Amino acid sequence: MVARILTTADIHSPKYFPRFREAVKNLGKFDAVLIAGDLMEDGKIEGLKILINELRRLSDTIIAVPGNEDYDEVMPRARELGVIRWLDDEVVKLTINDVTLRIIGSKGSLERPTTWQLRHIPNIADTYRRRVEWLRKTINSSRELTILLIHYAPTFKTLQGEDPRIWPSLGVRDLEGVIFSNNVIAIHGHAHNSTVRCVKSGSSYIVNAAFTNIWKPIILEVGNDGMKSISVSCQEVKHERGGGPSILDFMK
Repeated sequence: MVARILTTADIHSPKYFPRFREAVKNLGKFDAVLIAGDLMEDGKIEGLKILINELRRLSDTIIAVPGNEDYDEVMPRARELGVIRWLDDEVVKLTINDVTLRIIGSKGSLERPTTWQLRHIPNIADTYRRRVEWLRKTINSSRELTILLIHYAPTFKTLQGEDPRIWPSLGVRDLEGVIFSNNVIAIHGHAHNSTVRCVKSGSSYIVNAAFTNIWKPIILEVGNDGMKSISVSCQEVKHERGGGPSILDFMK
């Protein structure tokens, strides 16, 4: 058995909602929809409402993580709307078509917080550091099939096409090793201009699902033993277990 999953990110509704609606109109139903953040544009709750109406047609199981434009102050209202199960540094287990999935959901971390974040979010560097530590520990806590749903990129390997000078403000490299050392399918967004959709090492994948990259969602088929198919091409990358950069090196 397989679970048929639609995944996307960065719809920024209502900004890109018309293009999203057009992209999914003939795709049918899915066992689950996973969205890696930035469902709203500038925290506009009305944009989320119209998006939810469209998501209802796609699946009965919709899981999302907040992105940087799904503002903290509007998230209580977003949760009250129902339909979407929001994960914010949380873990949930689902069984779909006899496929058991452990889903870890998080906004994620940046190696270099943005200037706005440094000015307006107290102790943001410490928050990012603690989040990376929690994610590493949580991913390592089980060898079962895991989907990491995360807004910021957990690697730089899917940031090709973006200006390299801003890569540290788009994601963090310190999660790459733990993803590739476990049976993990990581799905992220935030990188709107990347030319790399997917990288893999062995049975582990990191997928950039930002809608703005190819103007269509990415479709996965997943079984209990991992990825069965994906609607974009994936580059095989070399991964050396252990070592590698740490967020502690970049956020001193």
